[in-house]
Amino acid sequence: MQIKKIELTDEERKVLRTLARSGAMSPGRVSAETLILPGETLKLLKALADAGMVVLRDDPASADGQLVAITGQARDFLAFEA
Repeated sequence: MQIKKIELTDEERKVLRTLARSGAMSPGRVSAETLILPGETLKLLKALADAGMVVLRDDPASADGQLVAITGQARDFLAFEA
């Protein structure tokens, strides 16, 4: 088994902690709760999705049209860091 080293920025950690605490939400709500500008939030969410830390999916009920949720891998990462 190979262990992959994961390095995240403080803002990425902030996003993950927010999702872990509050559950799945729209990108706009992530931005509002973390006080990160919306454009930067989308960039962070795409990078986290590429790293397998969050899942972005279509959600017609959301004003943003998307819902973001934390993955088990991200929960494990946060638990290890604690």
